[in-house]
Amino acid sequence: MPEDAADQSRIEEIASGFNHLLDQQFAMHLRVARRTTGLVRYGMVSLGVIGMSMFLLLLTLSWWIKPMINAVSKMNQNFTTIAEDMTLMKSAVLEMQAHVAEMPVMAAEMDLMRGNIRDITTSMDLVSRRMSNLDTNMASITQGVTRMAGSFGVMNQTVGVMGSDVNTLSGPMRIFNWMAPVK
Repeated sequence: MPEDAADQSRIEEIASGFNHLLDQQFAMHLRVARRTTGLVRYGMVSLGVIGMSMFLLLLTLSWWIKPMINAVSKMNQNFTTIAEDMTLMKSAVLEMQAHVAEMPVMAAEMDLMRGNIRDITTSMDLVSRRMSNLDTNMASITQGVTRMAGSFGVMNQTVGVMGSDVNTLSGPMRIFNWMAPVK
């Protein structure tokens, strides 16, 4: 069907307008894609920086945890020794109690009583030696706790420095504040 020149001109004008709209829409999509690509790039760099910071934090913690494990292990050994000493002291006290319980009966039997007093003296010597060991173990525990407190102080300083480093490393993320402020 033959078309009129005016119709043909109108069709070309509509096609040109539609083509112009498609070009504008394509340009808008291209701008959005470029912005999105830039944001993704900044995000990936930021995630890389955060990942590296976390890796350094874990590395530092794993470095300082070993001395703490050793100190706790030493304390555990000392507590075990104390428990053994307490068990021995309990048996010595029970032995003393058995000897003391026999004293009213031994009033008439002085010779038997002297033997029990010697047993009590031996038990007291044993208790005295165990108390000396207990004092040594307590001094060792005090040293372990002092070392552990020093380790915590150094670890505190390291974590403080790492906090400052993380604040410095998060500087690129602040770019997002002016690009897309949170409301």
